[in-house]
Amino acid sequence: MTTILLKKVKNTSLRSPKGGEAEVPAQLVLPSTTFKLISAQFQRPFCYPLRISSLSHSLNAFLSTIIVLCLQQFCIGQDTVLNYVVIDEVKIVGNKLTSENVIFRELDFAIKDTITLAELDARLDENEKRLLSTGLFNLADFNIKNWQVDDNHIELELKLQENWYIYPSIIFELADRSFNVWWKEENFDFSRVNYGVRLDHLNTTGHRDRLKLKFQRGYTQKYELEYKYPYLYEGWGGGLSIFYSENREIGYKTLNNKIQFRKWEDERKLLRRFRGGISLSKRNNAFLRQTLRIEIHHNTVDTVVAQELNPSYFLDGKTSITFPYFQYELIYDKRVFPTYAEGGYLLFTEIKKSGLSKTADYNNLELILGGEIYTQIVKNLFWGNRVKGKFNLIRNTLGYANNTALGYGSNSIRGYELYVMDGSDFFIAKTALRYQYYKGIINLGKWMPLKQLKQMPVALNFRFSIDGGYVNEPTYKDTNSLSNKGLIGYGPALDFMLYNNYLFSVEYNFNQIGESGLYLQSSFNF
Repeated sequence: MTTILLKKVKNTSLRSPKGGEAEVPAQLVLPSTTFKLISAQFQRPFCYPLRISSLSHSLNAFLSTIIVLCLQQFCIGQDTVLNYVVIDEVKIVGNKLTSENVIFRELDFAIKDTITLAELDARLDENEKRLLSTGLFNLADFNIKNWQVDDNHIELELKLQENWYIYPSIIFELADRSFNVWWKEENFDFSRVNYGVRLDHLNTTGHRDRLKLKFQRGYTQKYELEYKYPYLYEGWGGGLSIFYSENREIGYKTLNNKIQFRKWEDERKLLRRFRGGISLSKRNNAFLRQTLRIEIHHNTVDTVVAQELNPSYFLDGKTSITFPYFQYELIYDKRVFPTYAEGGYLLFTEIKKSGLSKTADYNNLELILGGEIYTQIVKNLFWGNRVKGKFNLIRNTLGYANNTALGYGSNSIRGYELYVMDGSDFFIAKTALRYQYYKGIINLGKWMPLKQLKQMPVALNFRFSIDGGYVNEPTYKDTNSLSNKGLIGYGPALDFMLYNNYLFSVEYNFNQIGESGLYLQSSFNF
């Protein structure tokens, strides 16, 4: 909650128009809602009853007119001054590692900017939520102080509590698309588990630069290095990544909208993937960012995959494909608290180009468009909507390995968590009504040894969602009945948000083919 802090301080506190100190209580803290009511009253012109005696009637009338005009001018001046504030300073407290430049880039205002009184409280609240959604901080709170009443210049104090940034961890994760697939389709098969070590640093040098190292064995052997530095020069950033993986089991085709897996008897490695590249990013302002990625990909399969399991895996019985990959992404994000949006909107587009010519091992051009919008209906009740579409602009036949659409990652329709809908194009729409039952901070005290995590922000939301989607599948459609038709899924859910970054959901979803079930979802804002 934003507060207005007024206190008597020489030379820096409230000042009267004549230069003297304005007398206020020694310590007065006003909630921002109270500030709004008071400021609304100040914005109205005011006049005082006048009595001028001992003068002639004509002189009385003349002087009264002059004084009234002067008071009107004074009232107009007061109304103009009190209608806005000027930000003289933003003092940041609590950023032990994070650079102030990084913090200022997340704000939608700067020093010397003008903000109207009517929107001041809401603007500060939105900026607090934007800072929390970066994952860099557990707490963010603006205080307004040192208000100079003669010209409405103010100073802001931003109190922060930094998050824990270093996450060394033991990898024990599922190789399947989701916990629900491993639970319901693979019957808790622990041979389909990955294990290893991973290190994530979310703020390596204090400039929101992220480092990821992964050494993984088990079902999928994976080695990965990724580093992103978003602020190299005037909003420009860059990054690099290297990835290599091996699998002894491969999903080689889709039958009845479920991926079919096969492991060879001699435990040979059936799939190898490599990619490496660089990225260039531009943060134009707090809302607009652009990213260009340039990579080289090299994927191979064993001959038994190309000759016996699925000759169309890479098309035409190929055992390997090598191609350059280019991706341009444009995002305009004005959501309030993007991690779990409470208002605002998001617009995004992507263009992906694989290969450079018709004769390349893999040649494709994808266009992705989408948007989100969120509205607060009443207190604690929110309505959110999301749409996304993917279109292949080069209308050629795709190999099975590159023919993914719905059922992968966030592109899923609830109620169909156990299915995939492959295809060259798709459209998906989601709508949800959410009620925020609880939002607060739990002090873990002695139970939490890490100081940065002792104060745990917690939110509990009830949600009801409806999803719809369609996949265009021109090639592999004979044995996959969910493609080329409209799909709808819906159901209630309970969402838990911890530390402004970790979201855990318990859902009970239904689909239009008569199925229903309990599903668990989780995600990190890392």
